[in-house]
Amino acid sequence: MSVINDLREYFTEIMRLNYIQALLGWDQEVNMRGYKSVEGRSEQLALIAQLMHKRLTSEKAEKLINKAEKLKDLNEIDAAMLREAKRAYEQEVKLPEELVMEITKTAGLSQQTWQKAREKKDFKMFIPLLEKTVELQREKARKLETHPDLYSTLIDLYEPGATYNWVANIFNPIKPKLIDFVKKLNSSTDKPDQSILRKNYDQDKQFKLSLEIIKKLNFDFEAGRQDLSTHPFTTTLSSTDTRITTRTREDFLNECIFGTIHECGHALYEMGFKKELHDTILGTGTSLGIHESQSRMLENFVGRSKEFWMYWYPIFQKTFPENLKDYPMEEFHRAVNSVQPSFIRVNADEVTYGLHIILRFEIEKDLIDEKIQVSELPQIWNSRFEELLGIIPPDDKEGVLQDIHWGMGMIGYFPTYFLGTLYAAQMYDVALKKMPNLPEDYKKGEFSNLLNFVRENVHQHGAVFRAPDLIKRITGENLNSNYFMKYLEKKFYPLYRL
Repeated sequence: MSVINDLREYFTEIMRLNYIQALLGWDQEVNMRGYKSVEGRSEQLALIAQLMHKRLTSEKAEKLINKAEKLKDLNEIDAAMLREAKRAYEQEVKLPEELVMEITKTAGLSQQTWQKAREKKDFKMFIPLLEKTVELQREKARKLETHPDLYSTLIDLYEPGATYNWVANIFNPIKPKLIDFVKKLNSSTDKPDQSILRKNYDQDKQFKLSLEIIKKLNFDFEAGRQDLSTHPFTTTLSSTDTRITTRTREDFLNECIFGTIHECGHALYEMGFKKELHDTILGTGTSLGIHESQSRMLENFVGRSKEFWMYWYPIFQKTFPENLKDYPMEEFHRAVNSVQPSFIRVNADEVTYGLHIILRFEIEKDLIDEKIQVSELPQIWNSRFEELLGIIPPDDKEGVLQDIHWGMGMIGYFPTYFLGTLYAAQMYDVALKKMPNLPEDYKKGEFSNLLNFVRENVHQHGAVFRAPDLIKRITGENLNSNYFMKYLEKKFYPLYRL
């Protein structure tokens, strides 16, 4: 079985190069905002990408995979390791080294340009690099040829096995249901008032509170940390070093608090892999949809629950007495669950969030298929945004420039965000059936039972199981969006007095 050990060790070195690349990216986002040296950093990132590409496409990698394929009776982990190693090799060997380096280098430059364009609310500044990025992604998809259409090939990079048609068949039926649900909530004569969240809240105090929250949620500060960045994210720098970021706004409490809880969900997944998967190609989430399920579950199903705030609200009142001392907890809970079409995806409520993702999903498909051009994006964005959410962004910062993903070349990533919400609803339904007293835990600031459930069923397995197999293993059925709609109805009708 030494061939499997050799394969494991070979891909472990590739994973460690990936961690180095992640460290450079983390430093760029956390410590280099506004630095002129971003061009030098992009060259470093491109070099790491080149080294990984050389190792992935080497003759040695091919021989190890071919030898391992001849082995019989592989155990579950070794079979999955071979599957993922082969997938990585077959993808990378199709990509010319020059293309890999150009994609990485362009992403480094593009992220910095996106930041500046976003600050100045000027999409035109971003057009040349985004045009280049989109064409590079088209070229990447043409080379990979995983699926007949280019966009499916890009989706498959983030949600293995998924295609445009599969995602569309999930999103298309739920889209009108969400639009109708928003209209029904809007018909209420007793809507939650979100104004309490938009008073002045000291940003340093917000950040300190967010650290207290994730400590209670079992974030391991000996194996991770939280910092500030333009766009919140989670990154893993080794099997024992997972870092998250958040951002604060003085005039909107939700941004820091729920952004932090969201990223904590990602981090707990990364911190929960079984030890034998550490530093291996399986030491990662099985898909970005499943990864997102862990963050959405913690942020919304837990963090926006009444029981969660029964514990945390008195602490918030002591921290921000000028705003909250005499404000009822029930109204605060309603406020954090207010459903109101808004411009920024990461701040969107649970109901309208899916419409943000469907917007991007549909635009990305047209962009990759060359039905629309990069220069047309602001106009198309605003028009479709109004169709779905009934409002028009006032500027590019609140509209087409709000997310960093396109600047990073991550086209095909967005669908996984809503898939994650749907996975989360289905998993959480099982968790509540097995442990109906879970909400009682939250009242006491206790979250270990939920963590144990996801550790046992999701986290520990890393990428051993593919997403469709994992959701069926946990819930007994394929992904089913009905669980999410039932969850919304049960939660929001009482909140809106309907």
